Amino acid sequence: MAAAIVTFGVAAVVASTGAVKSNHLARTTTASPRPAEATVTVSTTTIAPTTTTTATPPPPTAPPTTASQGPYGPVALAGCPPPPHPPRPAPPRWHPDVLVPESSLPDPPPPAPRARDLRPVGGKGMWIWMPERTEGGDVTAIVRRAEQAHLTELWVRIGDSRNGFYGSSFLNALVPVAHKHGLAVIGWGFPYLYDPAGDAQWTAASMDWRSPGGDGLDGFSGDIETGSEGTALSARRAAVYLGLSRPHAAGRPLVATVFPPNDHWANVYPYSAMAPYVDTFAAMVYWGCREPGEAAAEAIGRLRPLAPVHVIGQAYDMAPEGGRIGAPAGPEISRFLDVARRGGAAGASFWDWQEMTADEWASMIAYRWR
Repeated sequence: MAAAIVTFGVAAVVASTGAVKSNHLARTTTASPRPAEATVTVSTTTIAPTTTTTATPPPPTAPPTTASQGPYGPVALAGCPPPPHPPRPAPPRWHPDVLVPESSLPDPPPPAPRARDLRPVGGKGMWIWMPERTEGGDVTAIVRRAEQAHLTELWVRIGDSRNGFYGSSFLNALVPVAHKHGLAVIGWGFPYLYDPAGDAQWTAASMDWRSPGGDGLDGFSGDIETGSEGTALSARRAAVYLGLSRPHAAGRPLVATVFPPNDHWANVYPYSAMAPYVDTFAAMVYWGCREPGEAAAEAIGRLRPLAPVHVIGQAYDMAPEGGRIGAPAGPEISRFLDVARRGGAAGASFWDWQEMTADEWASMIAYRWR
């Protein structure tokens, strides 16, 4: 990977023990903290329109999707509740030096019709963060394992505000092989939104990229984070970024990777401002000590009135952040996939490939998304 430092922020607020944790954990090539646990609460509220990240209008009510009681029923979770851990100071977060004032931002362009074909983000997928730690960077091995697990797409980190679009070398190797075997490749990147128009430029470069043989990405997802990860998030900044990026999607899915719509984020995170500019939300549903089917059902039920939904599940050990001890067991993976499919999600994927266990891979292989 061309970037010396890369980050991936993931949704988290409060661990099941009640201890407050940072919303996101920086990802670097020299350290390996994991995404923190997303703890959410079941309710019948759905997302209210928001204009800033601090607005708290009362959410309208709508019944969420119910969790499936089918062949993959609710599962018991080992390692819960996690043991108490002393609080740790939040590490410093990088962000751009210059913040473009909102008054200087262009108006978001008019929304365009949504992509008709969501197959590139349908079915089962896996997230690739560090290619060198993903089957050793061997694209043949990556595609072979993806086929064994009956995956339909790969989500690959390729850019951010710090380094721009840096993923062309890996994409040149991966995408033609993936396409030959029927796999879609979705690029993803981290816009800090200090300069949404500038972020749209490197995002456009990634979507305009073509391999020497003419292959391109099958879609793109912007990872829309908050100030805890160094991002200058507001409804206007997110809308400008996505609106300016959208023309370069050229009919392919433009996705927003978003926080799970729990009772807190449903009122303060600008889902409604982003929805007109995206084809799909990809919600980070890292269940921790919450029943995975319940967590998936809530995210689908609350976001689907705004846009189609793809859900991202947990495939890593939360213990290093003071959360639940141990990686999710295989039945948790199956349960999450089953509720996502039965609940109407376009697809489901997992963060992240390099931390998947043999038990988790076995469940991915066994569950067929029809």
